[in-house]
Amino acid sequence: MSRVDALARRYAASSSLLRYGVEILAVGDPVGSQLNAAVRLLMRTVQEDGPGLWEDLLGSARALRWRLMSHPQPIEFNPALREGAEEVIRQTRRLRGAVANNALLDELSAAAERVCEQDPVLGPVLLRSIQEVGASDCVVVAGSASAGAAMDEWLRPQGVSVLTLSGLKRTPPDVGQSYAVGPPCFFSSSLVTAPVTDAVSFLIPAWFTYRQVPQSVLAPYAEGAIRIRSRVFTEGDVTEPESPAEDEELEEFLPQPVWGTHQSASREPSSDEVEARKLLLSGHRALWLDDGERIRALDPRLPRGERVVYVDVAAVRPGTYLLLREGETEHRALHQAALARLGDRASEIDTTQRAWKQRLQTRLSQRGHWAVERGLRNAGVKTADRARAWREPNLVRPQSDQDFERLLQWLDLPVQPTFGNATSLRREIHRASAQIREQLETTVSAADLTALEHEGHLSLDMKTVGFRSILAARVIAVSPHTEIVPRHEARVPFEDRSGQWLE
Repeated sequence: MSRVDALARRYAASSSLLRYGVEILAVGDPVGSQLNAAVRLLMRTVQEDGPGLWEDLLGSARALRWRLMSHPQPIEFNPALREGAEEVIRQTRRLRGAVANNALLDELSAAAERVCEQDPVLGPVLLRSIQEVGASDCVVVAGSASAGAAMDEWLRPQGVSVLTLSGLKRTPPDVGQSYAVGPPCFFSSSLVTAPVTDAVSFLIPAWFTYRQVPQSVLAPYAEGAIRIRSRVFTEGDVTEPESPAEDEELEEFLPQPVWGTHQSASREPSSDEVEARKLLLSGHRALWLDDGERIRALDPRLPRGERVVYVDVAAVRPGTYLLLREGETEHRALHQAALARLGDRASEIDTTQRAWKQRLQTRLSQRGHWAVERGLRNAGVKTADRARAWREPNLVRPQSDQDFERLLQWLDLPVQPTFGNATSLRREIHRASAQIREQLETTVSAADLTALEHEGHLSLDMKTVGFRSILAARVIAVSPHTEIVPRHEARVPFEDRSGQWLE
């Protein structure tokens, strides 16, 4: 399909949705309704008592409720649902004797047990809908990569395509119907405001009563904005309606990460520390990501041989796959490899690098970050806000030649040989990085990326010294605040279960 044809198809799909609206099929789910009622009672208890002992039970119960909405496949194809229910039961047992509200524990345990006793109600309805339209003329849209991978294992033998919303936008299928598994509010508005199919249907449990269709973020400000209406159909036992979910409560239905208390307050990092944001990764890992310029990543969507890329640190978000060296940062290994390539010049270059960075650290310690930034701006350094990052050993020099020259002058250092030495070091690091990238591409091309999509993480074995153990891991959450951490801990993955209730 040409780009012109694809664009014409988009306009036709938008016109169809504007005329007919979207369909919301709410399916009666007494088992889910019981679980939802128990979870909401638990949340009220936590609000009154504080998280404390309840935190793990609350996290596991919310995760199980989410999986009921997003994993419709039968129990035999649904290990995530089984494991989630078993975890809720385990947490209720752990709290026996530790809390006074045993009735609540009984209710949650009973609800989780019932989840394991029957297949999710959304599955048969989804299958019937697919059969009515035809497997070749529809696509199933999953709310997350893990949910999509699990549904794909179930539906692929029947010839049904399962995509996430990003996959749907990236490679629009030539079909007429999309079935989104989950409430409309948990999908981006682009699913209906920039549709790729003529019809869009949402499948939800009837106990989730917030059914508003998301609109474009520009709709409230646009004259004559397009607003997609919805047609709601119910099926099955809907005799136990829940109270409506209000806007401010919607996030309560999503599994939440545990970030803990902000510890660093407003102090500035010392010479052996960095300010970093915590990333939660798949596989019960986490990473402190500093404010360096870029980090190596893997993009499975790209063609073979082009999947290993660099992304800006500011662009890292949930869904990004990072390539990380376990036990040590890639920057440190590349830095040592580059110095080795420089031979006899390595000692001189290392000396001049240490000298200007130490001078910058002294200014930062004596005057403070804001005063240094202001002084650098007055000296004409356009990227003065990077001052604290430049003192890091593995960040060779500012990107801009002019900024580096003015920085050295502001530090009262001669431009040469420091400028030339830093530039030579950066050139060798880029060469070493290019060699590693080529070997990573070869390793990635031989790896099973289906497992990466399904599990969210994958270990890659390389033959290069210093890079034998590489981890590809999906970012599942990004901390809303930064912390000050030891420099040697930044960009090194570590075990962390703060995201254990996230998909």
